[in-house]
Amino acid sequence: MQTRTRVVKIGESINEVLAQESQGPLVIQLEEGVYTEKVYINRPDVTLLGRGREKTVLGYGDVAFMERNGKMMGTFASASVSVSAPWFHAESLTIANFFDYGAHCQRVAENPGKVKGLQAVAFRTCEGAEHTTLIDCALLGWQDTLLLDCGCHRLQNCLISGNIDFIFGGGMALLEECTILSKGPGYLVAPSTKGGALGFVLYRCNVVRETGVADGSVFLGRPWHPGADPAINSYCLLYECHLNAHIHPDGWTWMHAFPPEGGEVIFKAEDSRFFESSCHGPGALARRENCGKPEALSAIEQVLEYMQLLEMR
Repeated sequence: MQTRTRVVKIGESINEVLAQESQGPLVIQLEEGVYTEKVYINRPDVTLLGRGREKTVLGYGDVAFMERNGKMMGTFASASVSVSAPWFHAESLTIANFFDYGAHCQRVAENPGKVKGLQAVAFRTCEGAEHTTLIDCALLGWQDTLLLDCGCHRLQNCLISGNIDFIFGGGMALLEECTILSKGPGYLVAPSTKGGALGFVLYRCNVVRETGVADGSVFLGRPWHPGADPAINSYCLLYECHLNAHIHPDGWTWMHAFPPEGGEVIFKAEDSRFFESSCHGPGALARRENCGKPEALSAIEQVLEYMQLLEMR
């Protein structure tokens, strides 16, 4: 089927174009400027092309604590862009969550224990998403920036910024030569990988920090078990990544979870599948190396082979 191309100008709606062009491959070209819209990619074969991630910005400002239909919106619904269909591609643009996290952190400091729900997702893959590819994109936020919760995806030469669990979810993803930017103390990843599947593979990524983020104040990740699900077996591999000095010497840490019946469960990093191989930089410690080169390359190949199988369907 022939590919359709539409240009969406500043002030026009991306969602309206998606509704108008419901059949066949669609390329949406975005101009320079800021698009303030909550976008839902619910049809296959959609491409968003910007003019450069410094020039084209798409985002919205929802956050988990906001109310919708009389109850808290929650983390997932806060996403600026949600993808629930296969073959989504984005290139040369920024996708952001505009929520003013800094201002609300001041409220947290003034009212400890009383301000919750600061999760604000920029980009989310939902059920139905598969074979998402992001190239030269910036994904900007604070807590819970990038939610890869379903499907298998590939990010190349992207910038991902945040502070707490800002790459998270149960999906499979290969992040190649991406910049992972910490904006404060916290955690990079929080995978909730199902069973024995692969989760997040970071290959030749540059793990850096903003000025003022202290040495040893950021963990590589922690195991997220929604609902304290014991069937989850969190997976993350860092291979040939550069780690700056803000990475905590322990690398990985624990995370608590709350089962439906009440109480609290602690899930430990050592009981999860967290691996490092051939990493370098002041935040990389030889004692944390726990994966050989053949095993690391095999994980990368498995993700790529799965993506190729999807292309053959």
